Amino acid sequence: MSTIIGGNADRPNNIHTFDPITDTGTSAVIEIDGSRITTFEKVVGGQITYQFQGSHNGTDWAALDAAKTKEVGNHVHVYNGYLVRYVRLNVTASGATRTITMSVCCDS
Repeated sequence: MSTIIGGNADRPNNIHTFDPITDTGTSAVIEIDGSRITTFEKVVGGQITYQFQGSHNGTDWAALDAAKTKEVGNHVHVYNGYLVRYVRLNVTASGATRTITMSVCCDS
């Protein structure tokens, strides 16, 4: 959690791509600086259910939105006004041949 995503005038420095998650699991945690967050998800292999979660302390987590169930393809979501310090992706329903890759862009 050493690199903070967001708050940089050079937009490419405000984007982070999590490692792909195959089956179920939770991504690494990143630290963000900003209240406007856009996610881009690429779903491969079949339907996946997931939540984008935020935290103030990196230990206690809450969903920033209801769980999403998405089919194969690319999906974009925007979160405005969330003042959290850390974010992560939590995949709750999937299969061994299904993968999701999420990138996060954060801005003030």
